[in-house]
Amino acid sequence: MKIAIYTIALNEEKHVKDWFESGKDADLLLIADTGSTDNTVAEAKKLGIEVKEISVNPWRFDTARNASLALLPKDIDMCIQLDMDETLSPGWRKEVEKAFAEDNFWPTYKQVTSWSPDGEPINFFYYFKIHHRHNFAWKHPIHEVIEPKDGAFYPRKEIDVRTYHKQDVTKDRTSYLKLLQMAVSESPNDWRMNHYLCREYSYKADFQNVIHSAYKALDIGYGWDQERASTCIWASQAAQGLGYMHWAYEWAKKGTQEAPEFYEAWHWRAQIAHLMGKWSDCYYSATKIDSLERQISHLNNLDAWNWWGFDLAALSAHKLGFHQEAVDFGLRAIKGNPSLERLNSNQTFYEKSLKESLNP
Repeated sequence: MKIAIYTIALNEEKHVKDWFESGKDADLLLIADTGSTDNTVAEAKKLGIEVKEISVNPWRFDTARNASLALLPKDIDMCIQLDMDETLSPGWRKEVEKAFAEDNFWPTYKQVTSWSPDGEPINFFYYFKIHHRHNFAWKHPIHEVIEPKDGAFYPRKEIDVRTYHKQDVTKDRTSYLKLLQMAVSESPNDWRMNHYLCREYSYKADFQNVIHSAYKALDIGYGWDQERASTCIWASQAAQGLGYMHWAYEWAKKGTQEAPEFYEAWHWRAQIAHLMGKWSDCYYSATKIDSLERQISHLNNLDAWNWWGFDLAALSAHKLGFHQEAVDFGLRAIKGNPSLERLNSNQTFYEKSLKESLNP
């Protein structure tokens, strides 16, 4: 069988070598260059990567990806769309060959997006950018997805392949908002597009539109519970930014209703409750950390789990007169972030309050 790895590129010189090394077991590596002015093309050709130049105007990611897919020879069996700032796990070819042999023509796999200091994956997405050469096309001007052209059903199983994405934060994202607005206008009932548009407004601190788009997204009625909760968190943050703390609190509560097993939503609710002096709810929300399991996903908040949740639990426990719990939670917060001086100062106060409560 033949496997091709393909991508689009614009000024990706610094990623070319790693991209090649990770995918060199493919039968074909193809870059559709969209107008690079650095040494992307020269470096790629030097390594034996096939490079084709394409022009997409007005720009849409789905149009560009479909153009790159169309450049692949017809006798390719399986394709992997791999961005230039992504790499594949060793042994990927054997797994893709196995998937093809089992008629698993559109498998799922994990894309890792962040790591702990010791190298363990923290956050990941489930991706599905490995696909059969024929009957597939890209859809949406941004946050594009690959789908069967005829809507056919493909039984999909996860394969033991990982891609690793180290986001290039220097990339220009000024066009993203316009493209997301276009995507929502084209697919008004698509949960993902509405969710991402809400997030983009949040990035830009456009608070009114964050709240408006959150209402619209949640009214669609489906979507992954953690993403629905995250949409509520952005709306809560927007309400806070507008100075409407009661509204921020209601949105925070809705986030925990959307995803009651997602501690990050409870952590945000605890933050808002803390700011409003709602100590019982701050304690109730923050201490969920001891009854919920950490879910590894792209929405994971490492600080919430390592120290911040314990910090909020300690603060609220102290305010409620639970002095021993304040000391215990405070120690756990310090363990997770020993360099934060405020935690150490708070701990001294908690221990003093405990001593005074035991010796009135």
